[in-house]
Amino acid sequence: MSAPAGVLHELTALVRTRRYQHLMAVRLTGQTADGVFQAGLASLFFFSPERQATPAAVAFAAAVLLLPFTVVGPWAGVLLDRRSRRSVLGFGNLLRAAIALLGAAALAGGAPDVVVGVLALAVLSVNRALLAGLSAALPHVVTPDRFVLANSVTPTAGTVAAGFGAVVAVAVTAAVGPGSGADVAALAVAALAYAAAGLVALRFPAALLGPPPGQAAGTRRGLRASARDVAAGVRHLRERRPAAAALGLVAWHRWSFGLTTVAMVVLCRRTLAPAQDPSAGLAALGTLLFAVAVGSGLAAVLAPWAARAGRVHRWIAVCLLVAGLGQVVLGRTTSPLLLAVAAGLLGLGGQGAKIGVDTVVQRSVDDAYRGRVFTAYDLVFNVSYCLACGAAVLLVPADGRLGPVAVVLGAGYVLCGLAQGRGRSRSPV
Repeated sequence: MSAPAGVLHELTALVRTRRYQHLMAVRLTGQTADGVFQAGLASLFFFSPERQATPAAVAFAAAVLLLPFTVVGPWAGVLLDRRSRRSVLGFGNLLRAAIALLGAAALAGGAPDVVVGVLALAVLSVNRALLAGLSAALPHVVTPDRFVLANSVTPTAGTVAAGFGAVVAVAVTAAVGPGSGADVAALAVAALAYAAAGLVALRFPAALLGPPPGQAAGTRRGLRASARDVAAGVRHLRERRPAAAALGLVAWHRWSFGLTTVAMVVLCRRTLAPAQDPSAGLAALGTLLFAVAVGSGLAAVLAPWAARAGRVHRWIAVCLLVAGLGQVVLGRTTSPLLLAVAAGLLGLGGQGAKIGVDTVVQRSVDDAYRGRVFTAYDLVFNVSYCLACGAAVLLVPADGRLGPVAVVLGAGYVLCGLAQGRGRSRSPV
């Protein structure tokens, strides 16, 4: 059986697994709600008629909204290793639904932006723990021989679902009309989807998703252990150069992508749409985000085949070159079609490289350190994005056109790709 046919056969068998379908229903419903919720927030804070999205404002908001991912991430395992993951996924999503409804009510009642912002942070903080819970539950619903495939397909499918959610939010805005009413409607739709995800999760048997009964250590001791685990993961990475180098590539991509995301928001609000028509800017942003999601989905399809057909390092190198091309085009054009194509290339290259890096890290580190290494990985992934938001204040112009900065970022991708291809040409991974 050829490599593409073999991957397709395994993928078909995976998606027919009943418990995997159940967990995917939770993920896809919840991440669709994430897309609606976050697009609703973007509409409120950046695409309302009374606001002008400056690079500094967009960068600050992006950093604040990502803060829960950075702060909560390393400690989420403490909860997930000591509480039923089925309960965490079920009641966590129901909690998000309640907070989103509260946010919609606050917005409808004319509450200050800071109130809505605090509620948004609460939703995103819970979101980070739930994403970690979905990852921790995955080995309980797939067989070991299909875990690597599931690990590449599942998060990417969630990214595509979030992109679809952003499109849903744009459709809600078009149906209701621009203004706070559309934002209230978007938050209400997100709340309904969160509630659906929670109810689906609660249909799992109580103990199916783990952890084992009688898990050791209390929460306080677990928090201290988590801090030690991050340090141990970093030390282990120093001894595993392929994994450390691959993690450096992800850090570069996240920094570049964070800078580009800020520029995309500003470009859509201030250049691609008339100042008096913010809904057109939101539609443009939704189109670009959906293109990124489509590219990410294509990466999930191609990555397992590429890993079989050749070496993973070669796949990462090609993906970085593709991302570099998309990055340059994104910064050098205002054509909606070219921007969408470039966004798709950036999604394909960036997500494809990340899938390859995940594989390298999984294969390069000792099993006893794998969880701790991925905790450190999670920190690097999110801190790099936050640092990019800080750099965006200085590097993103008022009209969102990156210009020469995009060329530099694209060149960085190309150099990383060439170094990856040459430096690992003899790697057996």
